[in-house]
Amino acid sequence: MPVKKGMGVWIFGFLTFLGVLHTFDAVLSFTLGGTNPLLKLSPFYGLIYNMFGEIGAASYFWASMIFTFVLFGMSCVIAFHDPIATFINRVISDAKSEENPVDLHLESGINVFEMINDSVTSNSILLNKVKESTENVRDSVNAVKIELKMLGAKLGKMETDLATPRKCPSCGKDVLPDFKLCPYCGEKLLFYVQISTVRQ
Repeated sequence: MPVKKGMGVWIFGFLTFLGVLHTFDAVLSFTLGGTNPLLKLSPFYGLIYNMFGEIGAASYFWASMIFTFVLFGMSCVIAFHDPIATFINRVISDAKSEENPVDLHLESGINVFEMINDSVTSNSILLNKVKESTENVRDSVNAVKIELKMLGAKLGKMETDLATPRKCPSCGKDVLPDFKLCPYCGEKLLFYVQISTVRQ
């Protein structure tokens, strides 16, 4: 590769040198009024003469100037073209183009994980609220259970009180609290009214 590059630079450099000589010859012909002696030495002079006829000094100058700049530009392109750097740049650009889809997949995966994390966080907050509510309900249920036990104990005591016989104020015999009148003497019992009031 370096040999081809060197040969290209040498060939185009030599042609550029010839272009500079022709430009110099055109300047001399233009200023001194000569007949383009260097052009007549060219192996292509016959072909050029048959195609264009006699070339004037101004046309010769501009043609040789353009020819010189084109060849000089091509020499520079070949001289400064670095195939190794081009290859490395191509490899780097290929690597970047291959990395981009992976980066996109990673970014989309990261976005999915962030969404999952957000939903897990919000669900955790909701679960904590539900847990607190459940604990409050449990405390309320426990309080109601305690109250029911106390009421059950009171009811049990009242039932035992109601089941025990009372003394009739008139005859003094034992009478169940369910009676309105004493079955022995017929006296109206006052504690019946109290018991019925308690039951209501």
